Amino acid sequence: MLLRKTFRFEASHILPKHPGKCARLHGHSWVLHVFVEGFVDKETGFVMDFAEISSTVKPLIDKLDHRHLGTIEFDYKQDWLVEGMRWDFYPSSENLLHWIGEQLSGMVWSKLALEETCTSYAELTRLEYDQNAIRS
Repeated sequence: MLLRKTFRFEASHILPKHPGKCARLHGHSWVLHVFVEGFVDKETGFVMDFAEISSTVKPLIDKLDHRHLGTIEFDYKQDWLVEGMRWDFYPSSENLLHWIGEQLSGMVWSKLALEETCTSYAELTRLEYDQNAIRS
């Protein structure tokens, strides 16, 4: 059985290597979907309690909400020098989704999906994450 818990946050970012308007400061109403897959436990009747998913993910959402993604201290570093500013993290949806996966690596999730806009969506499966397919 597959469960999905959805979280929303507001955050801005700049993608200076983007050839279009996303190279300028802009914001999104981001939507994160956390999927958990498993069997229904006969004792609890749950695959996982939705409250348990929330208690794990909510502190992460609080860290991202109403922030500029270029100013949060992210755990893995990439050096980007743009207009004289050094960035530690290039905040594309793909990189952000992988970082979220790292933050939730202790949780049993099967897939993460991130909506940047109502028409733009990225997803990361646990298998891809475990095989480190996103980072080169």
